[in-house]
Amino acid sequence: MSFWSSIFGGSNPTINAGINQAGQMAGYGTSVGQGLTTSAGNFFQGLLGGNPAQTAKLLAPQIQQQQQQAQQQKQVNAQFGNRSGGTNASNQTIDDKARANISDMISKLTGQAATSAASLGTNLLDTGMQALGQQFQFSQAQMQNWSNSILGRGLTTGASAGETFALGG
Repeated sequence: MSFWSSIFGGSNPTINAGINQAGQMAGYGTSVGQGLTTSAGNFFQGLLGGNPAQTAKLLAPQIQQQQQQAQQQKQVNAQFGNRSGGTNASNQTIDDKARANISDMISKLTGQAATSAASLGTNLLDTGMQALGQQFQFSQAQMQNWSNSILGRGLTTGASAGETFALGG
């Protein structure tokens, strides 16, 4: 097969595999990067949209954790606290702190999560573009190999002779 490869395809039989692998990486990088960028954009828009129901949906696990902690603190107060009016006031403070913690979390996550996911998506898009550039370079190397093959030399020599003849050389 290497004889036929040298006649028709140049002297590097592995270049097609390199081109295919670079193409696969380019496709992966761009598709995953686009997906992550889209997800980050949707998350960002959901948090910034100002719709409390959408924000609650996006952050449901984190909000639930804050609410569970507040409920546990209330149960501790009920079991071990004194039976005066101070327990009721303490429970109200627990709810206020939980709401403040949720608001603070939303505020911090709005910028951090969207920025991180968008950065990841952008990096993957960049990786995909680099792989496309590498695929192009492989294609150029493949063209060079073809032109250096026995058949390629014959065709380019024949084409050069035809040009010289046509120009009156």
